[in-house]
Amino acid sequence: MGRVILLTQQKGGAGKTTVLTSLAAHLAGQGAAVSVLDLDPQGSTLAWARARAARAHLAPVDVIESAEWRARSDISEAARGRDWVLVDAPGSADTLGKTAMRAADFALIPCQPSAADVWATEATLDNLRATGLEHAIVFNRVPPRSRVAEAAMIEAEDLGAPILDARLGARAVFAEAFMTGRGAGEMPRAGRAAEELSALAAAVTARVAALV
Repeated sequence: MGRVILLTQQKGGAGKTTVLTSLAAHLAGQGAAVSVLDLDPQGSTLAWARARAARAHLAPVDVIESAEWRARSDISEAARGRDWVLVDAPGSADTLGKTAMRAADFALIPCQPSAADVWATEATLDNLRATGLEHAIVFNRVPPRSRVAEAAMIEAEDLGAPILDARLGARAVFAEAFMTGRGAGEMPRAGRAAEELSALAAAVTARVAALV
């Protein structure tokens, strides 16, 4: 059975789906069998998958659209014969989101380095703690040399949640990759973005391995 990673964040604009698709593409590019389950009503991951399907040279990533009444069974089915299943959770903490939490092995919480985003993340953490799901925050869209960003990341420590050392920078390549069905690491001159994704994948893999 593959391991199930839930990407969740009630605060809009955190880049949840962009992080998920770039991470899925990176893992697939490393030879892993990867499925993505789209539970977000916006359906952005499905749009990414359609764009990816036009690029036959890319490592395959299966993308499945699910719904509330079959979410748990879809997650279990996707995990069979796969190394990883990445679940794009709905933004709100509704029944569907809680069902996904109960079916996952680990939750990754993208968070932008601003006070507003850090404060808003507390609601997501409360729901994860209520279900007992292991989790960690990953900072996304981190600008270079920003005192405000550094202050926000320090404040996040007060939330009591694990924070990954790996972080993703504020790089246009992530958005450009998403629009074309790719992960940031698959873009020409991916450079630093590819390094950041590799570090994130290693951090997530280590966290999940520690659960066994």
